[in-house]
Amino acid sequence: LICLYAGGHLLLESMPGLAKSLMVDTLAKIINVPYKRIQCTADLTPQDIIGYIMPIFGTTNFFTVKGPIFATLILLDEINRLAEKAQSGLMEGMQEKQITIPGAETYMLDDIFTAIGTKNPIETGGTSPISEAVLDRFMTNVILNYPSLAEERQIAVSTEVLSKVDICKVCNPEDIMPVRDYLRTEKFKEFMPDDHPIVDYIVRLVKASRPEECNLILNAADSKEYKSIVRWSLASPRADKAFLRAAVVHSFGILNEKMILPEHIKSLAKNFFRHRLIIQAGAEHKGIDPDTIVNWLLDRVPIYA
Repeated sequence: LICLYAGGHLLLESMPGLAKSLMVDTLAKIINVPYKRIQCTADLTPQDIIGYIMPIFGTTNFFTVKGPIFATLILLDEINRLAEKAQSGLMEGMQEKQITIPGAETYMLDDIFTAIGTKNPIETGGTSPISEAVLDRFMTNVILNYPSLAEERQIAVSTEVLSKVDICKVCNPEDIMPVRDYLRTEKFKEFMPDDHPIVDYIVRLVKASRPEECNLILNAADSKEYKSIVRWSLASPRADKAFLRAAVVHSFGILNEKMILPEHIKSLAKNFFRHRLIIQAGAEHKGIDPDTIVNWLLDRVPIYA
């Protein structure tokens, strides 16, 4: 929901069988939007995603066949199976909300176009690394854990006849767009000026995550240690905007708070940085993961400068 209202994309990571695809399908029905699933495979091409042109027999004209990316909500199932060439077909749509089909024209995507990618962390055969350019376009990376004992007992005895489950529509795209529009207006800038303590805290966290700039925020010893662990950070200035918008939606929309607290920023930090930190090989072999690094940063970057 945070990504949907803040205008970002979501990367879901979990073991198989935790209903990632079902969750996205259900979300599409709840918000009443067109939904398409793209089953990512190694032999998929950019044209399979964005579309292509076809000649009209007996004439010199062509017609355009739009690909499955032309939906409001798309599921990129097992996105790490896409070859890098196919991943390039996602970049324009995820950033500019438009698609240019070679030989045709540029088509705009839906105003609330949202991509949800899923990733299975244990599969390596037939997979490709998700390119850094695509990773940075995902606002958050959420890890789904196994259900609790009580929840799993309920799942064990539940019916699998999903067609009998009545899913009610609770909102429309028209309810989502005002929030997205507000986050792009001057009123939002007046509400969250660049000298706001929360804006400053987010920007300092992002800067501290970059090995080439961490010395601006961290002391010399911590900077040296950080550079030995993190090779580079994908948190660009685009990430500053995404983090701030996510924090606003999370605090005011989800938690129904009257202000954004530093605790809200910390609760989002792992989901925000997890896929943006590229770890040094030596640190990876020692079992250091992105979540550990984020906790390390949160302990060392002061809330107020």
